[in-house]
Amino acid sequence: MKNGGPIKKRRRGADDRRTWIDKVDKVFSLYIRLRDSRPWHFMKFRCISCGDVKDFDQMDAGHFVSRNAMAIRWNADNVSGECRRCLTPDALILMEDLTWKPLGEVHIMDKVFSIEEYPDRGRAREYRVGTVTHIRREIQDVYEVALENGDKVKTTAKHKWLARGRGSDPHGYQWIETQNLWIKGKNLKNENKTGPKCQNSATSVVCKIIDVVHQDFSREAGWLAGMIDADGCVCQQNIHDKDGTLRYGFRISVAQCDKYPKICKDVRKLLEKFTDNRKLCRQNMHKWKSLGLGKKQNYNLYQYMVTGTNIEKVMFLQKVRPNKIDKVNIEKLGQIRTRYETRVKSIKYIGKQEIVVMETDTHTFIANGYAMHNCNRMQGDHLLSYRKNLILKLGQKAIEGSAIAAALPNDKRLVLIKKLGEKRVEELEAQKYVEKKWTVEELKELYMYYGALVLELKKSF
Repeated sequence: MKNGGPIKKRRRGADDRRTWIDKVDKVFSLYIRLRDSRPWHFMKFRCISCGDVKDFDQMDAGHFVSRNAMAIRWNADNVSGECRRCLTPDALILMEDLTWKPLGEVHIMDKVFSIEEYPDRGRAREYRVGTVTHIRREIQDVYEVALENGDKVKTTAKHKWLARGRGSDPHGYQWIETQNLWIKGKNLKNENKTGPKCQNSATSVVCKIIDVVHQDFSREAGWLAGMIDADGCVCQQNIHDKDGTLRYGFRISVAQCDKYPKICKDVRKLLEKFTDNRKLCRQNMHKWKSLGLGKKQNYNLYQYMVTGTNIEKVMFLQKVRPNKIDKVNIEKLGQIRTRYETRVKSIKYIGKQEIVVMETDTHTFIANGYAMHNCNRMQGDHLLSYRKNLILKLGQKAIEGSAIAAALPNDKRLVLIKKLGEKRVEELEAQKYVEKKWTVEELKELYMYYGALVLELKKSF
């Protein structure tokens, strides 16, 4: 017994299996990267999704059907070289509980504060709760993006920001890669922005959702948090407008009677101190009668309310952190605002550094206060590109060595390649529903098989 509970024995077989899965993952990944970089003498590779030719050390072994489908996790037809992109481990991620956590400390299944990936046309994005589905560390080329508000974010060239462009929402926001952000009419690829009045003037504006705010551990903050928990409220209401639209109210307040003027004064002073806009609303609730020493006395009962946008109220709660902060429903915070957006000041290369590749089921998250897109390559547009290029790749593989196919005219050969490739891709997609539990013996065989292929490829270095 330990700490009042039984000690759980570690299952030896399960540990061995997990160890061998990790070993097979490593050797299989190396095989894929060597195989796909062979045409470039193991120096470069062509990304299956974007089609760009990149250096070998920027390559990842990207799965078409998720690696969670164990039946084809190590099927070489299902995996191709892909480029990576994400943020450095020190980037601060906003979690569901409204705390900030370094990206390097985030784990799979953690809940994060996020936004809609793509809103309906004409409607602004709303806030969402995302679940982390994938975490992995890599070494990648990193750039430091400096913003005009003084913030600096370290990221990769392919990482996507929410920035002003030609999006369908009222703010015109769209997802734009770091390398495509404009600074005085030029981007990281040294391209010039075209159009009237663009030269030397166009600079990208990125969307900052919220400022990074940490808990204040002062006595004043603790006292105010206690007042909110004891005599206050943190609540959200559904508000139906006359036109039928639904919006959400967000109220943070402390109720206090003027029988205690010193407490009323302190509540008012501290609410103003910890609210960025320094504005407070006092609402007279009703008369309160008290019996004291046989005498009736009338007192005014006031409700002191925090004002501002919903995000400003969130930042107030982050500072004082009452227990009632748990009542906040992120998905009832409404639509994102543009209060904190800022322009890009500069982007400079700072060398190779460790990055953390993170994916969420909402495809978005908040890093250092900015709206960011998933680090994965498997969001909608990249998945379509992956599938299209994989069909051609597998179709070409199917006709290799065929004299009949070689004799066909180019247009008919292309039709045959697409037909054969499409058939193979459909077979792979069907395999994601097949359950497979590899034994340790099978994993050892896979490890030896791909290890032999790696050695064979290395001989041609």
